[in-house]
Amino acid sequence: MKTEPINVALADVRYLHLAEKVETKEKSFVFKPEIALPVQITNDPNQIDISEGISIAQIASGIIKVLAYEPTHEHIDYYTSLILALQPDIVHELQIAGAAKGDKGELDFAIELYLAALRLNRMIPEIYVNLATLYARKARKAQEQEENDAYDAAVQQQIAILKEGLDRLPTSPLLLSEYGLVQLFLGNADSALEYLTSYLAYAPEGEKKDIIDKQVTLLREQNEDEKTLQQAFDEMQLSNEEHALTLIDTFLIRNDGNWSGHFIRGWALRRLTRYEEAQEAFLKCLSLGADSGDVYNELSICALETENRDLARDYLEIALEKEEGNLTYISNLALLYLQDSKFNEAADLILRGRAIDPDDPMIASLVRELSSRGGIELPNQTEVIDG
Repeated sequence: MKTEPINVALADVRYLHLAEKVETKEKSFVFKPEIALPVQITNDPNQIDISEGISIAQIASGIIKVLAYEPTHEHIDYYTSLILALQPDIVHELQIAGAAKGDKGELDFAIELYLAALRLNRMIPEIYVNLATLYARKARKAQEQEENDAYDAAVQQQIAILKEGLDRLPTSPLLLSEYGLVQLFLGNADSALEYLTSYLAYAPEGEKKDIIDKQVTLLREQNEDEKTLQQAFDEMQLSNEEHALTLIDTFLIRNDGNWSGHFIRGWALRRLTRYEEAQEAFLKCLSLGADSGDVYNELSICALETENRDLARDYLEIALEKEEGNLTYISNLALLYLQDSKFNEAADLILRGRAIDPDDPMIASLVRELSSRGGIELPNQTEVIDG
């Protein structure tokens, strides 16, 4: 009797009923001839010559493939008992063979061998980690070849096999450290901190523990800093500038290269009317690589308050270049033009702003200001549309 394989990985496996008993090392094993055995056929699997005989190696190879790729097979318990009876040390042998194939770059074959070993013994943390390492190598290879879907799939397999191990062995230092470091590599700092902290609770003393302890300390500091940065921003939203300034100064002690922190500091100082200090903070943002229109808009406000109108206008023009549709920048620059009697420039900007939002109250106010100061009457919006 023959049945078709379930998937491509089992394409060279056929299920056969054997008339003769399979001799095993374990004498207590009960052979069941009524159960078809998976057999790996190295030549054309659709043309099987029973007269040539089926070797024990073919049966073992077939079972290994089924363990790896179809662990929910209805006879998987029988196949497991048979392979252990044939080769009592099979789990160890599979790991050695998997490592050898991995060293040769035969990643898929190595994964197959380790998966089979895992189905036979799920209590060995090294098997999960070795599998995760092989999936990581597949991910790197896919990344080098710019195969994004294959990369994502391999990374997900890496994460899933480690999580499977942790679900079964939740206090394993090896699995906790490996999963935490993978999460750290992927940029998931909160998850990394959780698992690496758990690792420290179970890990033996040694160099690895010392290294991870330092990493956990760093992650905790980063976590605290992120919370401080968010708290400072929240305080600014609540108009608590002094408290925000205290928080952000604390943040900047360890994060002086973070331009977002300097921006919040400048924002708080500007609202506290400490314009020159605020200007220094915003210039620091630019020196750290900030390229946001908000920075130039804030610099414009500081320049205006320190009676440098030309510089204020320059900053706003730069801000508008970076965000052409920003109504705040349009309105602020149009107001400066009006105040400097540059009515045509103001009119162009007001029309531009009205095209973006005809109901914006600041734009409406500027239309009236343009009429009273410059004597320029802009066509109303319906006239422009009708035209």
